[in-house]
Amino acid sequence: MKNLLASCLLIFGLAFAEAQPAGPASWTAADGRVIQAQFIKLDGSKLTIEKERRRFTLDLSALSPESAAQARKLAMPSSAAQEPIQIKVLVLNYDPKFEGKVLHEVFGWNDPRDLVKGYIDDLQEVSGGLLQFQVVEWRDLDEIYAREDGGRFTIEEYVRNRRAKAGWPAKIMADYPRIMEEQKVALLIDSGAVDEVWIFSDHYFGLYEASMAGPGAFFINGGVYPQVPSKHAFAFYGFNYERGVAEMLHNTAHRTEATMNRVYGQWDLKNPRNNWEKFSANNTQSGGVAGVGTCHWPANAMHDYDYGNLRRVESWADDFLNYPNLTGATKPVSFVTWSEKGSDHHRNYMRWYFSHLPRAPGENPDGKLNNWWRYIYQFNDHVKKERGR
Repeated sequence: MKNLLASCLLIFGLAFAEAQPAGPASWTAADGRVIQAQFIKLDGSKLTIEKERRRFTLDLSALSPESAAQARKLAMPSSAAQEPIQIKVLVLNYDPKFEGKVLHEVFGWNDPRDLVKGYIDDLQEVSGGLLQFQVVEWRDLDEIYAREDGGRFTIEEYVRNRRAKAGWPAKIMADYPRIMEEQKVALLIDSGAVDEVWIFSDHYFGLYEASMAGPGAFFINGGVYPQVPSKHAFAFYGFNYERGVAEMLHNTAHRTEATMNRVYGQWDLKNPRNNWEKFSANNTQSGGVAGVGTCHWPANAMHDYDYGNLRRVESWADDFLNYPNLTGATKPVSFVTWSEKGSDHHRNYMRWYFSHLPRAPGENPDGKLNNWWRYIYQFNDHVKKERGR
């Protein structure tokens, strides 16, 4: 088997080295090389493509996660094709002005618009195009929102405290229901104009990573605000322009974990048995077996946030690219697996994590959807049903 795979990779490598692309589909190898070739068929994990009347067969593990997903999609009967998940977004950018500059410029932090572009591009790519985001409204707000204690910083107070690294009250958490009321968010949710809200500010504005509001709201790693008078629950993020796209994806990974824990009803990493636990397994916390990992613990991690560990462990992560047809096959992984050329190991791991999240059509024998993205972004339709079983 190893010799056969090596031969396929050799042939594939030669094909990728050719200069003149031909054919209707673009394919990217795991090492980044790209060719144009015609899809012929997918038999299990074996992909056959044709280039210049020559056919090549290779394992999906030789492809980037995105091209592997493309192969599975092309192999899918047309009746099984899935509609994209459309997510309409309201951005509330609290970026007040100080001495002629907005706050993120005063401290040399990231431009929120660049962060949004990077975040959307990453999620649309790693979901194989299933997620389609549209920022329907962007509000640049020249203010700092109110805290739960009723206080509200002026921009002068805020800049002074940041520079002095002192002067903060004991509790700084944002009054999120007040934000939703001031910005008339419930009206936008109820009209269908907006699906979720992305709030940009800085750490000391009192951020939760991911929260939910409205009737039926549940924990997704932040506050839960059922008192917000919308007709149904909606998710919102606290994004920090002092940080980067990696942390935005990190927030989304926590949302994913909280949602899938609710769907499966348990999350026993010490003894992974159900499909969600197997996806989340990591070598250290799961008794020497590993899947993709968790938000904080990659498959090979030895501690929280260990995204750049060179340690190689056996993992069945790529088996989830074939979901729901799991075989238990493993291959060695380390940080090089998700971050071979990049320096942002955190962001690259987050991308790798989400590229393995199942997105196949239909229902699994375990009674759950094969497309887990629908639980995360269409929770009002699907998570409620799971809880009612």
